[in-house]
Amino acid sequence: MNVSSASRWLHRFAWLTATLTLLLPVTTGAVVTTLKAGMAFSDWPSSDGYNMLAYPWLSSARDQFIEHGHRLSGLTIGLLSIALAIATWRIEARRPARLLALAIFGSVFVQGMLGGVRVLMDEQSMALIHGDFAAGVFSLMCVFVVVTGTNWEARKPVTDPVAGRVARSLAIAVLVAVAIQYFLGGVLRHLGQSWAWMSHPWFALVPLALAPLFAVAARRSGSMLLIRGANSLLALIVCQALLGLASWYVKFGVPSWGVVAQLNSAPQVIVCSLHKVVGMLTLMTSVVNLFYANSVQVPSNGFTTRGREFEGSMMGVAT
Repeated sequence: MNVSSASRWLHRFAWLTATLTLLLPVTTGAVVTTLKAGMAFSDWPSSDGYNMLAYPWLSSARDQFIEHGHRLSGLTIGLLSIALAIATWRIEARRPARLLALAIFGSVFVQGMLGGVRVLMDEQSMALIHGDFAAGVFSLMCVFVVVTGTNWEARKPVTDPVAGRVARSLAIAVLVAVAIQYFLGGVLRHLGQSWAWMSHPWFALVPLALAPLFAVAARRSGSMLLIRGANSLLALIVCQALLGLASWYVKFGVPSWGVVAQLNSAPQVIVCSLHKVVGMLTLMTSVVNLFYANSVQVPSNGFTTRGREFEGSMMGVAT
């Protein structure tokens, strides 16, 4: 297998890892939180005294089934992250890509430890940290998908440098707003704080207002990479806002209309869990858009090498 073919397979493997992360531990974790099944087991890494792989998972009760499925999915992603790091160091010559693969493995390991500490301490605050850290892990994976793509090195800088800098500033603003909103949603789901009940719904207006401005700035920059990213982010933010309204409807109903919410009904579990998953997708897309915005800037000295440009964009995400 030549280098070009190996790089394509690495990109596909990165896609697979990120996709399975979203579909397995992220989705099952959202359902665990919705059903409040996080303490279905009081022990970790064992499950009711069983070795993780020996537990009679398929015959277990609902909460145990969901929680143990979440643990198994986390183990699966852990193994994939190890394989991804090894493959990257064998195939990729670029040092930043190698370091990013190691960061993914390290963050997946930390995420697993956070999940274990959450169980052993039986602390909802640790559940909040565990859920928020997962968004960072998933975002790292998706940045890695971007940089291993065959078209990444062929990206073009913005046609209007001033518009490009405006787009980058708005990308930062959107990311901060989405991150705050994601945190508020986590406080609401895990801790049920009264102040979050008021701030989370109303603060949603901030990313809703910033996203169209970012989309306009991206279009003015002339970067197709940034335009596609901004449009995707706008669509996700609108979808997330609608899911927020739907979550309120299935969770509390509308008594004046004769609609009564049913605890842990199928619509409630599906909609509330989907709201969490799409929220993570939205935060990830905000991170990737900032990465895009940094990478397509015209250097102030008018010249740079690809390697320095890539490293500069990676530093922009890290900060």
